[in-house]
Amino acid sequence: MTSVAIGIVSFNGGHLLTQCLQHIAAQTRLPDRLIVIDNASTDEETLGLIDLIDGAEVVRLDANEGYGAALNRVAAMVTDSDYFCCLNQDAYPSETWLASLLDAAEQHPKCGSFAPLMLSTDDAGRIDGAGDVLHFTGLPWRRFHGKQLSNLVLKTEPVFSACGGAVMYALPAYQEAGGFDESFFMYVEDIDLGFRLQNLGFPCLFVHDAVVGHVGSATTGYRSDFSVYYGHRNLIWCYFKNMPALLLALMLPFHLLMTLATLALLTGRGQFKTGLRSKYDGYRRAWHFLKQPSKASTATVWGMLEKRFNK
Repeated sequence: MTSVAIGIVSFNGGHLLTQCLQHIAAQTRLPDRLIVIDNASTDEETLGLIDLIDGAEVVRLDANEGYGAALNRVAAMVTDSDYFCCLNQDAYPSETWLASLLDAAEQHPKCGSFAPLMLSTDDAGRIDGAGDVLHFTGLPWRRFHGKQLSNLVLKTEPVFSACGGAVMYALPAYQEAGGFDESFFMYVEDIDLGFRLQNLGFPCLFVHDAVVGHVGSATTGYRSDFSVYYGHRNLIWCYFKNMPALLLALMLPFHLLMTLATLALLTGRGQFKTGLRSKYDGYRRAWHFLKQPSKASTATVWGMLEKRFNK
C-alpha cells in the first residue's frame, strides 16, 4: 500500500497550526505519518499548543533553521514513505486533498511533485496559486494568483513547479534532487527544488481537484522587508544555480533588465534599500553557483522554457 507522510513547519502561529491540524484530521485519506516541526517558536500560544498536540509527532528545534532545512529534517525521518507532503501552518487542505493528490500520483508515476489548487481563505472564489511559473528572466510567480476561479477552466496538467506551502513530492525524486537548498532559508527554495526536479526528468503536475485554503504570508507578512529581501536574493541564486551556461549567457541581459525593473518597483513602494541589499547579496554569491555544473542540458532547459516558463 502506498504510504505518505506530511510535514508541517510551525513558527509563532498557534491559531494557524490549530486549524491546519483540524483540516488534516478531517482528510478522507489520513497520512501514515504526521510530523510537526517547530522552528524555535517564542510566543506562549504556540509553545502551549505544541505541548498538547495529540496524533502527531512533534520535533522542537533549538533555533530557527528556515523552512527548507526544517522540511529536510522531516524527510530524513520518513525514508520508508513513498510520498512526502509539505504544508505551511497557514494552509488548510480540503477533505479530499490528500486522496486527490495520491490518485494523481498513481496515474502519473513519472512525476516528481504534485501541486494542488490553492484558494484564498479571505475569498474562496479567488485563486492564490495553481502551481508556480518561472519566467525566462528568472522571475517566479504563482500561476493565476489573484484571478477569480469562476473565470477559468482548470485542468490537471504539467506546471513548472509547486508552491512549497502545499505540495506532495515523490520521496525518491526528492531525495535524488537533494531536497531543499538550506542556504535559501526561506522563499524560492520551492522553485529551486522544482527546477532541479525538472532537470532530473521529474515533472510537476498541477492537480485541479486537490484544493487547499491558504492565508498567505501569515507569518512573515505580505511584502514585508523580510519577504522582499529573501525572495529577491534567492531568485538570483535559483537562476544562476540551475540555468546551463549557454542559456544563462543568452538570457542574462533580460535578467538584468528585470532586476532594474524590480528595483524601480520596490523604490516606488519605499523599499529601495531592502531591494538593493537583496540584489547585492544575491549577485555577490551568484558567481559561486557558476562553478557548479548544471545537471540539465541546454536543450532540456530550452524545452522547459518553451513549454512551461511562460505558461
